[in-house]
Amino acid sequence: MTSTAAAVDDRSAIREGFITGLIGAAVVALFYLGVDLIRGMPLLTPSVLGETFVLRRPDSVTTQVDMTAVGLYTVVHLLIFSAFGLALVATIRRAETSSLARYAILPIFMAFEVFFIGVLAIASETTRGLFPVGSVLAANALSALAMGWYLWRSHPGLRAAFGRAPLGAPDLASE
Repeated sequence: MTSTAAAVDDRSAIREGFITGLIGAAVVALFYLGVDLIRGMPLLTPSVLGETFVLRRPDSVTTQVDMTAVGLYTVVHLLIFSAFGLALVATIRRAETSSLARYAILPIFMAFEVFFIGVLAIASETTRGLFPVGSVLAANALSALAMGWYLWRSHPGLRAAFGRAPLGAPDLASE
């Protein structure tokens, strides 16, 4: 691959990583917007999370929405999901030629899930139980499915690779 082609491929991977991350972030945001609408307090979730994690207020207000906290948390939310999307795309691209990388895809999603559950467990007193484990699992599972679907459709080489060699099998020269 020439250096120009490699640069174009790198830009393509970066763009794809950001798109993947934005898809995941949007699914989680829409999930909790729905939860907040049912509660009768639109944007309460990003407000509480912004107050807790960005503004570092020990006692988050759960009776009104702080738009500064919402805006700041939205930026952090997008940055975290973008970073995850970039890492996921790098793994997916490697998985097209490496059965070991294909084996790593599910554990990466699981580690991401456990990370968020851990963060919320640490902050559970501050967030006053607004985020039961079931809702975190549901939101992140939907997000993972949406990101996975996008990447599955975008990478026919990945689909073909799953058919060529079982997970964790030694890479074949023909891959």
